[in-house]
Amino acid sequence: MQVRWAFFVLFVGAGTPVFAQAAACDAGAFKTVVAEAGAAISGLQDANAKTVQAKLQALRAHHNWSDDVYPVRATPFVKDDTTMAIDAANRALLLKVQSFDADKAASEDGRCSMLSEFRLVMDEVVRNTAAKWRHMVAKLDAATAEVMQAGMGE
Repeated sequence: MQVRWAFFVLFVGAGTPVFAQAAACDAGAFKTVVAEAGAAISGLQDANAKTVQAKLQALRAHHNWSDDVYPVRATPFVKDDTTMAIDAANRALLLKVQSFDADKAASEDGRCSMLSEFRLVMDEVVRNTAAKWRHMVAKLDAATAEVMQAGMGE
């Protein structure tokens, strides 16, 4: 009887990771990756948008930019070659996801491979987005420091 119990425990215990792995590569796992990436990007937006807006408004006030001039003067701080390159890289990454081989989804190993690749792609999108925010804030920090040093407007 004890031998049968030990066999049952070993058999069920050995099977658990296989079932856990199957669940780990299901549609819910893909949804989790999307939700985590979305939350990270939203967190970056929440953490940085007000700072960027405040710095732009400080520059606007210091330089006395009119409503007509403000968009022209503010745009280079949020859209330049670097930010456009980051946006292009993120678009390419998202296109890569769309081009995943759907035939891989037919097998568990294929789904797990796709999930792993999907996670890497989404992590890179988040890293790129963080780099974009850092770049914009750094440009604004440099501009506001320059204004502070100069002590005068345009």
